[in-house]
Amino acid sequence: MTKTAKHRPDKIRKIVEISEKLFLKKGYEATTIDDILAATGLSKGGFYHYFTSKDDVLAESVKTIMKDMLAELEPIINDDKFSAMEKLKHFMAKKAGFQQSRKEFAKYLSMLMQSDFMLYKYYTSLAQSYVDPLAKIIEQGAKEGVFSVQYPRATADILLRAAASFPQSALLGEYLLDANQHQQYSISLKQVIARTLGIDSKELDL
Repeated sequence: MTKTAKHRPDKIRKIVEISEKLFLKKGYEATTIDDILAATGLSKGGFYHYFTSKDDVLAESVKTIMKDMLAELEPIINDDKFSAMEKLKHFMAKKAGFQQSRKEFAKYLSMLMQSDFMLYKYYTSLAQSYVDPLAKIIEQGAKEGVFSVQYPRATADILLRAAASFPQSALLGEYLLDANQHQQYSISLKQVIARTLGIDSKELDL
């Protein structure tokens, strides 16, 4: 592996991190590739060596967030000493904790993901990142007799898509700004997940 290829992931991550700050400061639409070049010190050719467009940078940002969350979740998912229910609770707690640490940018992404492009990229990353790990938990729960599920992978895909559709809601503004509405949404989502898995919603924490 060449030195350039070895450091490519680090370089991409650095560009993404700088770009995220620009998107938050100036707004995604107002941020230009020239702004990114000035902030990163890249030449135009250097930028296009790593990315094809500004949209590509944002899509990579979504992918990076998911990769980082998955890196924290994998040790729990693959640990045999945990039951399926324990893994599911850890899965939710870790995911929520990571999102809280990136709360400002996650909220910004929620607004951006109302576009068809970002929604497509988000769903693609979601399927690649979380469906199989969650399916492993659900499959284990089915074997333990805790979850009443016939098709673990399909169920995981459906549940994740239901959770990920939050930015597309016509009531997004109310859910984000009204604490009571946000609580109602969270409780309803928890009930949907619990009923799909065939468990009591009181056993889940969101």
